[in-house]
Amino acid sequence: MKEDSMRGGVVRFVAFASLSFILGACSSVPLDKPVSSPPARTVAKPSVPPPVKHENWEPAPQGGGYYLDDGPGDLRPANLDDLPSAEPQLEPIAIRNTRPYTVMGQDFTPQTSLEEPYSQKGRASWYGKKFHGAKTANGEIYDMHQMTAAHTTLPLPSYAKVTNLANGKSVIVRVNDRGPFLRGRIIDLSYAAAYQLDYIKQGSAEVLVEKMTPDAIAQYHAEKNGTVVAKNGVRVEQVAMSNTSALVPVHRIPLYLQIGAFGNKNNAEALVSQVSSNHEVFGKASQILSEAGVHRVLVGPFTSIDQANEAAIELSAFVQVQPVIKQDLILP
Repeated sequence: MKEDSMRGGVVRFVAFASLSFILGACSSVPLDKPVSSPPARTVAKPSVPPPVKHENWEPAPQGGGYYLDDGPGDLRPANLDDLPSAEPQLEPIAIRNTRPYTVMGQDFTPQTSLEEPYSQKGRASWYGKKFHGAKTANGEIYDMHQMTAAHTTLPLPSYAKVTNLANGKSVIVRVNDRGPFLRGRIIDLSYAAAYQLDYIKQGSAEVLVEKMTPDAIAQYHAEKNGTVVAKNGVRVEQVAMSNTSALVPVHRIPLYLQIGAFGNKNNAEALVSQVSSNHEVFGKASQILSEAGVHRVLVGPFTSIDQANEAAIELSAFVQVQPVIKQDLILP
């Protein structure tokens, strides 16, 4: 018998349909686009990570636990077992995704901070072909074969580590959608993520959901690079000694907002001028980093993720940009 793992998709879609015209994905600024005068509206490069491209496909086994006309689809990537987890990174939260909302008689208040912790055990479901290709709550396109998830209150976008408590398997997913709204469910994973946690057939599983805070993300990348990050935000290197090891502080992680990237430096200067004319403080904090023919407009530095995120929201109010949080930049 199929598990009733409804994520409340139809109701959620209706609840957010009125916002669909402002939830579209941002477009990139061509690096070689010339301008003769400062543009009135400048759009920065989008912060959405590129999807994993699948080249080889195979018939998808049918059956399993899903709601009504949802399911696994006819084909699936042949290398689904080897699909890597989402690569966590720092992405600004869009203000539109932080407003309280009500669905199916339930009130939800989304988190407004990347630094606010979240850890909860509960039931996870999954969603597939019924929503494949449709817009998510933050305006992206849902791809059931990427490592993503829907959550009712985690920031959009953000990252979470999800562990199947029955078998110990874990994945990292990028949260870019709202749901599930069926009571008794705490997260809805993509088909790919649920496949890796091995609960496609059951339809749901008891899991632990742990939000990837900035400290957790820094620790994740530090471990990949052979370093360790202390809780105070200082990155440290692990230095091997004869029979022990020591933690040696390196530097405090600098944070900047990248609000534009151009092949023509005139474009970058035009954006800085536009920011300066609208906001004196941000104008003074803006600079251009030129490397390999690319001219990046940076604002900062900031001392915390929340401070950078607040600045990103304020900047977006008077300049049409999609800021990207950057760290560990080497500036002149």
